Amino acid sequence: MISQRVRTIQPSATLTLNAKLQDLVREGHEILNLSVGEPDFPTPRFIRDAAKAAMDAGWTRYTAVAGHIEAREAICRHVTRTRGVEVDPSMVVISSGAKQSLSQCLLSLVDPGDEVMLAVPYWVSYPELITLADGVAVKVPTECRDGYRLTPELLARSLTPRTTGLILNEPGNPTGTVSSPEDIAMVVDFARENDLWVISDEIYEGLVHDGEHQSPYSVDPQRVALISGLSKSFAMTGWRIGWTVCNPPLAAAMGRLQSQNSANACSVSQACIATALDQFDHPDLVSMYDCFRQRRDLLVEGLSDIPGTHFARPGGAFYLFLDVTERLGVDGVAADADAFALRLLEEKSVAVVPGGAFGSEGCIRISFARPDDELQQAIARIRDLLC
Repeated sequence: MISQRVRTIQPSATLTLNAKLQDLVREGHEILNLSVGEPDFPTPRFIRDAAKAAMDAGWTRYTAVAGHIEAREAICRHVTRTRGVEVDPSMVVISSGAKQSLSQCLLSLVDPGDEVMLAVPYWVSYPELITLADGVAVKVPTECRDGYRLTPELLARSLTPRTTGLILNEPGNPTGTVSSPEDIAMVVDFARENDLWVISDEIYEGLVHDGEHQSPYSVDPQRVALISGLSKSFAMTGWRIGWTVCNPPLAAAMGRLQSQNSANACSVSQACIATALDQFDHPDLVSMYDCFRQRRDLLVEGLSDIPGTHFARPGGAFYLFLDVTERLGVDGVAADADAFALRLLEEKSVAVVPGGAFGSEGCIRISFARPDDELQQAIARIRDLLC
């Protein structure tokens, strides 16, 4: 009775693992949970206050399908300020989280059999969302030793006549990769030369630890669809607000699709968009960003000299992707990364995500969206298992 389309979709590995961990916690186990990717900070008070005021002011009804005009205008101001591109509300579609934005963008761009390139390691949902759109995910390997740098040369090896687009993710999940302006420009130039569309997932845009955020949208706003939202940079994962900024024909297509599959995003959450984006440098947010930077430094220092392990210093987001390949196998600490993660959970009560979920066997993703004391304990337990 279940359609072939849905039967081929795999559940999110990170959310599935989190559900198992919650079962362990309910059973009384104390777990250092470094697996799920959401900030451990509460939504800032100034945003919560805006939501309360919006409810009292009547922001409780349907809005335009693509989003309330005030919310879309706030996104336009934010994009102009941060990407240097003038945009119009007709180019903005607000959805119920960036994942819906990604799905609708792919459904609007991909025809059956179209190939979509993405760098490995990748966020767990990209291949499944491409499959859901009847496309084919083409996985382009990148290397830890190169900082997971994606280059036109790597993309060219996977280019075929069926290739229609590629997905970029800056800062990246699971690696924390932040590319240079030159590298981003070269990748966008490659897309232009080969007539490919680009989806740029920038949901971690506020969490850049070194330098400044660089957006492919700034290079070619006609070719690139910018996707972002409030979840990660504003500690608002449960509010479910994401958006797409793109050329008007694509925005119109996504609006038609959204009109039939969900209509508008939550009106109260939309009411907070202007408050959040117009105060991107609010002290509460700056303090959170600084804390994540310090946690990154703590984890880098604590894990940097473990024999037989490697990682690229994360420039953004809140993950460190640890390559333990040399420590696996018959004579290693575990047979593979899945077994290593299970051993870490069962023997050391530390939860991480095996790299296979991100297309990289032999690695684990460690989230540093946890308090310093928990990170210090986790570092000690990981070292105890590996050293």
